Amino acid sequence: MLINEMPRYEILDEAAIQELERGWRRIVSELGIEFLYPEALEYFEKAGQKVEGELVKFDPDWILEQVAKAPSEFTLQARNPERNVQIGGKHMVFSTVYGCPFVREGAERRNASYQDFENLVKLAQSFPELDSPGGTICEPDDKPLDSRHLDMVYALMTLSDKPFMGSVTSGPNARDTIAMAELVFGKESLEQTPAIISLINVNSPLRYDDRMLSALLEYAKAGQATIITPFLLMGAMSPVSVVSTLAQQVGEALAGIALVQTIRPGCPVVFGSFLSNTDMQSGSPSFGTPESAVGLLCTGQIARHYNLPFRGGGALTSSQVVDAQAAYEAMMTLWPTFLAGTNFVMHSPAGSSPGSSPATRSSSPTSRGCGCSTRCSSRSRSTRRRSPTRRTRRWGRGATSSAPSTRSSDSASASTGRSCRRPRISSAGTGSERVTLRHAPARSGTRHSTSMSSPRWTTACRRS
Repeated sequence: MLINEMPRYEILDEAAIQELERGWRRIVSELGIEFLYPEALEYFEKAGQKVEGELVKFDPDWILEQVAKAPSEFTLQARNPERNVQIGGKHMVFSTVYGCPFVREGAERRNASYQDFENLVKLAQSFPELDSPGGTICEPDDKPLDSRHLDMVYALMTLSDKPFMGSVTSGPNARDTIAMAELVFGKESLEQTPAIISLINVNSPLRYDDRMLSALLEYAKAGQATIITPFLLMGAMSPVSVVSTLAQQVGEALAGIALVQTIRPGCPVVFGSFLSNTDMQSGSPSFGTPESAVGLLCTGQIARHYNLPFRGGGALTSSQVVDAQAAYEAMMTLWPTFLAGTNFVMHSPAGSSPGSSPATRSSSPTSRGCGCSTRCSSRSRSTRRRSPTRRTRRWGRGATSSAPSTRSSDSASASTGRSCRRPRISSAGTGSERVTLRHAPARSGTRHSTSMSSPRWTTACRRS
């Protein structure tokens, strides 16, 4: 577990925070969010929210009242007490990848087996840099589907003494995970300190499906931690604009967190984010982009604004091979992960295989190469050499309705610069402090500078 002493990169001023607040309030109150599980709808109806079939329209103030009950920091216990981790504050917990259907050994890519799963758990146990083996590191296809989760949880608890992630594919699977944990930790111990943390993905846009909700309810009733994560690829599951996507993300995440607190007030929960953009030429997801970096930095600040632990980032890449593109895209995702103050990092080690999409990215039982669980097309964003000429990006006050005017790789370089001074946040939205980030890149004569003055943020890269 790492204590992150780096200054947090506060990318939003007070005016931007208020604009996002207006955006997500309108989304949850006027558009509403679908919850495809009757028991969840009953909780909302009893709490006085407007339920129309499977659509729930919320009172935004009620959501904030529930969110305020969630702890800002909590302990996740491990089978070995020395491996306990703290989630929240300055702590960073690193976990493996999640949901890989394939593995690679040498040049061979094939469906994952249970032996692969066991090997990957052993690898996660052996690396001190990883604080958790995760959950579904890969999908062992040689095990029966109805009992596969039992085998995976058994391996996670016996081959590793680190905290693990529970099964979320159904309510019964979640109950089985809790029952197995009670055999190891004891029911009273689980009531006092959670031993399971589980990933609950929102089926964006604006929908929670029945499988995720049934698992959420089981874990919340048992007081176990959940990571409520809107799954957003801009241009596919959310608007193309970063700022509009942020408003949608906040509405979806806070609604799920409010449900957890309605079921069991004080239950530990993490504000999750999986935010990147779609390549509008190929339709495939892009990782390591400026939009992804900006989204990470903003979401980290938003999570702190609501006093919640934050999950995001990871070494994500859309490259098909282990090459320079894979390296710089992973780096451009990990830098904002640190600067955003992320508390729980999934997909910490990453890699890919030729011809695979992020949905079929490989985990290797003989290396640290892993992948990601996104559901996307098989084509990757092509690499392009960008001109070093001046590029400028400006965002206006109309955050939830206007997109950045240009797409520039330089903005991510500036926003994740090596020397980071945090700008002052002006409560009136009129701060004019200029923050300059400079470094000495390999190519001499290039200077990056960032100006953060309300109401516009301007990033420029120019030749001296």
